[in-house]
Amino acid sequence: MDNLIFKVSKAYPKTSCKKMIKWFEDNKNLSAPGGAASYKLDNLEITINLNEFNFFNLVDSLGKCITKFKKKYPETNIHLQKWHLDANVQLMKYEPNTHYHFVHCENDGPEGYPKRAFAWMIFLNNIKKGGGTKFIYQKTTIKAVEGDFYMWPAYWSHFHTGVKAPKETKYILTGWCSYL
Repeated sequence: MDNLIFKVSKAYPKTSCKKMIKWFEDNKNLSAPGGAASYKLDNLEITINLNEFNFFNLVDSLGKCITKFKKKYPETNIHLQKWHLDANVQLMKYEPNTHYHFVHCENDGPEGYPKRAFAWMIFLNNIKKGGGTKFIYQKTTIKAVEGDFYMWPAYWSHFHTGVKAPKETKYILTGWCSYL
């Protein structure tokens, strides 16, 4: 049975992943700790607006992945209200032994979040031990592999949480596709 966690291996080129990490480190002054509702997260993140910047061909890579997603799940374009890639993307950094420790889904929260139809994520670096994302009901953990793209429904059916990387720093890009 399909767990509805869509994967495209090597979707974002390694050179782009490395450039994105370097850009983050060169612009740490733009970062701030993330938050989820009233909780502070153990990360630093920078919001990137895709309408203003096409960082290292990110828009092209995302477009190709979403096209593949729509081919695999054509009903999402037939039976759902029209949806699109959100312009705001989160570039995140987790230091060793930290992670997104709340079990959550992507459309729970303040105004605007219920419009989220899908979530997506790209791992920007390889993590040898831990560092992935655990999906509760699917009983699966996806590994942090540089350049791999994942997309899944934003609903409670896909509650998930981060997994600690005990000795490595983890970088990810994450964002959403929302109803128009």
